[in-house]
Amino acid sequence: APPPLKFVQVHLDDGGLQPSLFGLLRVVLGRRFVLPELYDMMLVVGDMVLQADAEPVRSACGSLFLTFLLNYPLGPKRLQQNLDFLVSNLGYEVPSGRASLLALVRQVVLKLPPPLLHEQADRLLLPLVARLVNETDRSCVAAVGEAVRALLGRVCAQSGGAKAAGARER
Repeated sequence: APPPLKFVQVHLDDGGLQPSLFGLLRVVLGRRFVLPELYDMMLVVGDMVLQADAEPVRSACGSLFLTFLLNYPLGPKRLQQNLDFLVSNLGYEVPSGRASLLALVRQVVLKLPPPLLHEQADRLLLPLVARLVNETDRSCVAAVGEAVRALLGRVCAQSGGAKAAGARER
């Protein structure tokens, strides 16, 4: 790995360095450097969305993960792996981690290009509805509801037609 990325990778869990490291990652992502190590690092950043103790860290990691997902060349397999990561962690045991993940899922739903969202809608909707039924934390119930509403709103809006209008009314 290039020295700056190696440094980030080694010290990503150091709370005192995190703001600077996240800033460096934002610059790297903003310049769209395509490095294999960066793809691997985003897996760690995704885990931190769930596992970091501090909400600002979870939020910053969610923002970095979203930037990566939207702006980096991801083949269909890599995109699917990242979306599967989100869906498979909807039941994460710690409510604060689930809430951060759900905020990220909502942002993904709101910002994915419409054709891609339409393609992935079933893969996202069914696990979200299952989570809505099984969720026990009040704030997470609201967050799941927001994600489902955003998904249905965007998919129905781009589908148009009478069926979509009927689905929106229900």
